[in-house]
Amino acid sequence: MDDQRYRTILSHWAATVSVLAVRGDDRVYGTTATSFTPVAAKPPTVLVSLGPNAQVRPFLDVGATFVVNMLDEEQSRLAAVYADSFPVGPSPFPAEGPPVMERALAHLVCTVTRTVDADGSALLVLARVVDGDVRDGSHPLLWFRRGTARVAQDG
Repeated sequence: MDDQRYRTILSHWAATVSVLAVRGDDRVYGTTATSFTPVAAKPPTVLVSLGPNAQVRPFLDVGATFVVNMLDEEQSRLAAVYADSFPVGPSPFPAEGPPVMERALAHLVCTVTRTVDADGSALLVLARVVDGDVRDGSHPLLWFRRGTARVAQDG
C-alpha cells in the first residue's frame, strides 16, 4: 500500500487529541499526539508512538515519568501550539509536580517501562499508569480527517 493511501484511510479513524508532557532541564516539554492507546488494565499500561521530532522524546528513558493530557474540546489552540516543534505561549502546566495541563478532559501519569525504535520513524513507548483523573462535564477534542473535531451530542 502506498503512503498516501494509507494516510487517507487512517484519517478516517477518530482519535482523542492528547498532549504528552514531561519535566526535563527545569522546564516542561510537551508534544501533541493522537497515537496513544490503552494496552492492558492489569497492570494499567498504555502505548504512545512519537515521531522523530517530538520534543518529549529525549526525556522518555525507562523509569521516566510523563503525563498524557487528553484535551477538552475547547483546547484546540493548545493542540496546535504543542504540535509545533518549538511551542510558544504561556505554559498551561503547574510550576511543580506532574505536568498536568489546566482544564484537560482527563490525564494519566505514567512511568516508562520500555521503548522500542520503530525503524527510526517512530519511538514506541510502553508505560505503566500510576495515577490519573477525569474532569467531569467536558467532552474530548478529536482528530478526524486531518483536523480537530468535536463529539456530536444527542439531545
